[in-house]
Amino acid sequence: MSEFLRVERAGAVATIWIDRQAKMNTMTVAMRNEFPGIFAALERDESVRVVVIRGAGGKAFSAGGDVSEFLTLAPADLELWGDTLTAAERCRKPVIAAIDGYTMGAGLELAVACDFRVATLRSEFAFPEVRLGMIPGSGGTQRALRLMGMTRGKLFMMTGQRISAERAEAWGLITRAVPDEGLDEAVGALAGELAERAPLALRTLKMVRSVRRTTQGGSGA
Repeated sequence: MSEFLRVERAGAVATIWIDRQAKMNTMTVAMRNEFPGIFAALERDESVRVVVIRGAGGKAFSAGGDVSEFLTLAPADLELWGDTLTAAERCRKPVIAAIDGYTMGAGLELAVACDFRVATLRSEFAFPEVRLGMIPGSGGTQRALRLMGMTRGKLFMMTGQRISAERAEAWGLITRAVPDEGLDEAVGALAGELAERAPLALRTLKMVRSVRRTTQGGSGA
């Protein structure tokens, strides 16, 4: 595991920390490529019932991808990017994004691949890719449209506008907005409730959701 990602366990809950604070937790290619393996290991661990993803430092969940590195890559290097940040969705255990601060670009794509998004009121959200002549390339377009609806999703992505946690909650992008000091309590309560539910039932619910989306023609990546 890289120096910027770590996993901590507390009872039935495993927390993946994105910890690249000097760069607002922006993600390198190497970091992105680690997520499938991390989630696969946590899925195999029977002691883990819930997975939480957090950004360290209190300023950003993740401000996106490392653009300076991204611009050096060839198109072929990006072919499988949809399989990296979407590992959260493929994980058969509940995954919660605990969001505090900026959640942009690839960071937001990771968040929308989670089952739940709990965010502090000071958090802000954006898909700014359009301002660089790009689009969210790891399934963010489809997931945002499903969460927000066509009208709001188009406005959000085609303008690259930044929205508050309150608006993100009202638009359906996040599950819940909480006071800045209440994130730990809210995430802990949700994780505890999920950990008490039957694992087989939760796995089946995630599988049914995935199958339904496939039959409707959505690839999600």
